[in-house]
Amino acid sequence: MVVDFRRPRPHPEPVIIKGDCVEVVHTYKYLGVQLDDKLDWTANTDALCRKGQSRLYFLRRLASFNICKKMLQIFYQSVVASAPSCTQ
Repeated sequence: MVVDFRRPRPHPEPVIIKGDCVEVVHTYKYLGVQLDDKLDWTANTDALCRKGQSRLYFLRRLASFNICKKMLQIFYQSVVASAPSCTQ
């Protein structure tokens, strides 16, 4: 990934390591964090929110089947609360 804040942004020179040309990408996921070439957190925040929304969806689906409150709390603690969220 090439990070360049110049305006206008020139086309980057190809990077060659041990004879192999390195692919230029706009976003890259490293250790669960989405990095982009503008050092903007939007892609990472969106991915975390999507993951949280999908986990909450399963909690709502379980609640729609009239699962007891204790089981819903166990599911929430083990699946939803244990995951990184948008607010952390």
